[in-house]
Amino acid sequence: MNKRKIALLVDVDNVKISKEAMLELFDKLEEMGDVVFCKFYGYNDRKHLYLSDIIAKYGYETAPFMRLKKRFSQLDNRIVVDAIKLVYTKPEINTFCIVAGDGDLSYTLAELRSHDKYLIDINSEYAEVNEHMFDEHIVLKNINAPVETYKPKSKKTVSIPKIKRTTTKTEKVEKTVPVTQQEPEDLEAYIEDEYVEDKEGGFDGTLSDILSDITARTSALDFSTKDNMEEKEKLIRDIEHLLSIQYAKGQGTNSPNEDIRQIFEELEDLVKDMKSAL
Repeated sequence: MNKRKIALLVDVDNVKISKEAMLELFDKLEEMGDVVFCKFYGYNDRKHLYLSDIIAKYGYETAPFMRLKKRFSQLDNRIVVDAIKLVYTKPEINTFCIVAGDGDLSYTLAELRSHDKYLIDINSEYAEVNEHMFDEHIVLKNINAPVETYKPKSKKTVSIPKIKRTTTKTEKVEKTVPVTQQEPEDLEAYIEDEYVEDKEGGFDGTLSDILSDITARTSALDFSTKDNMEEKEKLIRDIEHLLSIQYAKGQGTNSPNEDIRQIFEELEDLVKDMKSAL
């Protein structure tokens, strides 16, 4: 019997899978055949430190995490694109093992099956959504084991000027307040601690708070209709203003940190999509 040629597509941003579970999965797949293509979606070298040795050893591919997209859906659509692309670019692959987040993959899986591809999934928390479409299910004993992550450098306390608003727009009193700041390459510290100040009175809070607010407002609005136009237009203005604040700080898409640039590139795309819809 010919060995299977396997493509392994894993969304490590949305599906919790430990190093032990990943090694267990590789062992089971190698019993079936050869993993000739492997790609990890939503990969971050700090958050997914446990995968770095595997990626370096075998030269597997990665796709960077998309923080904002994760908030809207648990399904990384790049898996859909790559799976169909592999059908035509690597026809020798006859088996797909797909580990994806919560979302409907039925049309993608149906297309793969129409090309006589054998489909495998694992016992992730999202397996129930699409499990009827797979030919085989691999049960991993260590699926819920803790994962090894990047340990950030120790935090230090510094002081930055913060503007406290008075009853008028023109009168301001400067006050120095302590904030926690980590090394600039640490994305998590940047998201949680970066203070965004809008002198016109729009934003006031951490970048994490503002991104959460934008996500919630976007999810509540249907851009396929003409309803709530004022709210939609204000949301667009707010996002554009957030971008301008970050640009002025040398951050946003100008940041030296690739992950931070990714966040604001997605915000730019989001604004373009909203404007096109209107």
